[in-house]
Amino acid sequence: MRADAKSYQFDQLPVIDYDKHPAYGRVLPMAQLGSRLKAVVYFAYGLILAAARRLIDAEHLPRPAAGEPKLGWVLRHLPIYLRLIILQRLSRLSAGNAYQPKTERGANILAPLARDGVTGVRLAPDKLLEIRTQLAPHVAILEQQLALRPATAADAEETRLWLDPETNVELYKAFNQTAADLGVLEAASAYLKRPVGVGHLAVQINQPVEAPSEFADVGVDSSATKHFHIDTSYNLLKLVIYLGDVGAAQGPLSYLPGSQRVKGSWDGLVRRANDFAGLSATTPGARELFYALPEGWRRKASFGADLVAENDYARSILDDQWRVTSDDETAVLYDPNGIHRDGIVSAGRRVAVVIKLTELPR
Repeated sequence: MRADAKSYQFDQLPVIDYDKHPAYGRVLPMAQLGSRLKAVVYFAYGLILAAARRLIDAEHLPRPAAGEPKLGWVLRHLPIYLRLIILQRLSRLSAGNAYQPKTERGANILAPLARDGVTGVRLAPDKLLEIRTQLAPHVAILEQQLALRPATAADAEETRLWLDPETNVELYKAFNQTAADLGVLEAASAYLKRPVGVGHLAVQINQPVEAPSEFADVGVDSSATKHFHIDTSYNLLKLVIYLGDVGAAQGPLSYLPGSQRVKGSWDGLVRRANDFAGLSATTPGARELFYALPEGWRRKASFGADLVAENDYARSILDDQWRVTSDDETAVLYDPNGIHRDGIVSAGRRVAVVIKLTELPR
């Protein structure tokens, strides 16, 4: 349960003055015409991709089989995809209040979720033990994979092992049942106004990462808000279940309550476009290309690293975040369109299962 009533203090996502930023405008030369054109081309590609994913709700469609070329898979299954898109759109138009919780458990989860975009969930000790046992073989596989990777590997996807629903049918059934028993599926369906289930499931192990500042080339330290972001996906919720003790140093989910309500659909599309186009990266080349964009397009979904200490948005994020430790809850359900970061470990390690709740194909 959240101990205070702090919430995000702004009605928009963080806006950064890149002209005055120590790793951008203060050190980068004025972009030439060629660089500006190249940046616009990259942005246009990202915008098309972001808009298309938003239009078809890509997260709710079946993923290509492992090892299959994505484009070839989609083209071969195009009739199926079109049918799913049409059916899902029609069902959402007629949803209304059809998915309001019918149990007290679901209603109790929905109330803070609708208000804050995040809520804690407590699992019984025997249920946690059951989940640990079910996932033990997959955790062991991920541990072996991580042992082969350098300590500097910081990509979030490298810390996860996504479990294919077609080869883990019983496991997905079990987690769907657990989410239903907790009232999570009821609350999630009411929040998203559509029937949802466990669409994607992953085990995750986070450990301390030894990495220099992303702006070390210009002598700028890492920001205290590093890794804060909004997801590039739409219309889904995430559930993180801690499989062990998670304190402040073990990378608990940190969330800005109320930030899921910020305004600006165009702003969100621009931010996602830059992320999809690779313009949100902090390498020197990516920074130069991003800075060559028109000022109004300099927005990122993964903006945390770029926030400087004296920025009002940074102060709100650091002061008003809710760090959901295992002392508070054993699991957390949240809207990834809100500002958050997860799994940033400074000591020990964190083992968790990450679940995407989406509208399942019918």
